[in-house]
Amino acid sequence: MNRVDPGDRAFHEWYRFVLSFPPHLVRDYMTDFGLSAESVLLDPFCGTGTTLVEARLNGVASVGLEANPFAAFASSVKLNWEPDPDAMHHTAHTIARSAIEVLKEQNIDDCRPFAALPADISLRALDDEANSLLLTGSISPLPLH
Repeated sequence: MNRVDPGDRAFHEWYRFVLSFPPHLVRDYMTDFGLSAESVLLDPFCGTGTTLVEARLNGVASVGLEANPFAAFASSVKLNWEPDPDAMHHTAHTIARSAIEVLKEQNIDDCRPFAALPADISLRALDDEANSLLLTGSISPLPLH
């Protein structure tokens, strides 16, 4: 089954990479190959880091290589477990307050975003080609704006 289990979502579902495989498959392979804290796992095409994250969660040292800069960035973010959750929460609220102020300046009520839109406002949108690549309804026009 190529799906992310509910218990794995915190680490693996924040960025969906079409070529990835599920974390439970990595765990199964690690068990099958008898990997332990004394092992070092090499992933020469680590993509967004599923194998590296699972190795870390299971106490196995790992090394990953990735040529795609975006996938390498996603992998490095998934493997950085040092951020302070309280600081991130504070920053998220600061950004939200700032976004609400910008929306207010544009006469957009964030609590009732589409009910109170002025008739003359034109929300930003993706072009048809870019929009066709997205899951239907996955991006609301208001946050995109």
